[in-house]
Amino acid sequence: MIPIVHDLLQKGNKVILGGDGDALQLISDEFPELDTIRIPDIQVRFSKNKMTLNLIRLIPKILISSVREHYFLKKLADTNTIDVIISDNRYGLWNKNIKSILVTHQLMVKLPAPFSLLEGMLHQVIKLIINLFNECWIPDYADHGIALSGDLSHKHNVTFPSKFIGPLSRFSCINELATEYIYDIVAVLSGPEPTRTQLEEELKKILLATERAAIIIQGKPREEAILKQHKNLHVIPHLRASQLKYVLLKSKLCLCRSGYSSIMDIAYLNLNAILIPTPGQTEQEYLAHHLKDRFKVVPQKKIGSHLLGMIGKSFGANK
Repeated sequence: MIPIVHDLLQKGNKVILGGDGDALQLISDEFPELDTIRIPDIQVRFSKNKMTLNLIRLIPKILISSVREHYFLKKLADTNTIDVIISDNRYGLWNKNIKSILVTHQLMVKLPAPFSLLEGMLHQVIKLIINLFNECWIPDYADHGIALSGDLSHKHNVTFPSKFIGPLSRFSCINELATEYIYDIVAVLSGPEPTRTQLEEELKKILLATERAAIIIQGKPREEAILKQHKNLHVIPHLRASQLKYVLLKSKLCLCRSGYSSIMDIAYLNLNAILIPTPGQTEQEYLAHHLKDRFKVVPQKKIGSHLLGMIGKSFGANK
């Protein structure tokens, strides 16, 4: 949403930021001058090795949260003058009296293998929900051949008002240029616990073993940004978008999740990257497979045996 907010402000609009948790903290750090409103959202934490069950349990939580946020927004609209609502994948944030826009690339949901036959039915449910909005903005290319999201936005015909607005990256509004590398490797972490922490611990061991200059950005925007160093490895809770762009451009290799926002960022910067999908998250696993010819991919369960060699080959190819 960062580039959308930049565009709205440049056109003279007044913008209020709404959200919860890390997402609200991240975007409010980029726009400290803007008013913010906390709109409660579900807190996702997955049990280890029970991803399919986790996803099933998440569905009713999402539905309940959508109803709550819808009525929260109705009360907000009764006491504030709002001309347009732009919702980032939050299906309850629409209002029948206010132009409501949903921003999403996920017009279908990839389900685990035992439930894949239900994807068509779930797509119909998603269509019904999107039709509650006036428009749907799809952050991807209209051409399926070059689309970053693949089936997620192109498999089914779209029958509701929509438009492809191109991939969005928080870095598109920042003009810093890099001329030399600071780090050899930068790892950008994100996603739910406990898999985020598990990946961080594995990466620490691997990056220390490489003896190359490396940094881990933990993906914790609510923690104070204090840089810690151990031998060749730096660790920091978070960086602002301008700082992160600078570090990424000055690094030779990026390690990150295959979440769609991360993919749009690394594609925009044209980075040499290795994707590590969150285990059991079917969207990330699909996107990693879809983009395997563009980026290297390693499953989290195999990073101990595979990643060190992949890093070595990446630097060998750059010599």
